[in-house]
Amino acid sequence: LCGALGALPMAAVVVRSTANAQAGATTALSRIAHGVWLLLFAALLPAAVGIIPLAALAGILVHAGCKLVPAKEFGPLWREHRGEAVLLAVTAIAIVVTNLFEGVVLGLLLAVVKSAWETSHVQLTTRRLTGGRVVVTLTGNATFLRLPRILEQLEELPQDQPIELDLTGLRHLDHA
Repeated sequence: LCGALGALPMAAVVVRSTANAQAGATTALSRIAHGVWLLLFAALLPAAVGIIPLAALAGILVHAGCKLVPAKEFGPLWREHRGEAVLLAVTAIAIVVTNLFEGVVLGLLLAVVKSAWETSHVQLTTRRLTGGRVVVTLTGNATFLRLPRILEQLEELPQDQPIELDLTGLRHLDHA
């Protein structure tokens, strides 16, 4: 149905589910009824669908999107997960400036880049303690992508002193 009307199905599910929940729906029957109403409206009144201004539809979509992520939640998101907040803002702005599809694609691409960066980012710090002991701390994600850098830094350590590895800050250790 969405393809026949030129609509994007990815927006419909979220908006319909939100509208149903806000209307007090508690069962899956509400989703079916909502879909049936949309089908009847589009089948029986196709001319009415064509006269709805796109700006009005866009406004409804922006309003529904804003209700999905309340503005009061953006502050805590910014403080705790700044990268996610930037992704959310850039995606929302891209959707408004271009269109829904291009904005979502841009958001997905940025999310993939962010995930690739976080997945391959590891930090190695070295502390020399009294008694000749060396503590090497790894934080982040140690994947095969960073193995040459990790090995290079480990080979620079003294061979004749005890070395302690602290992996408590490591979120992922690639065993490959």
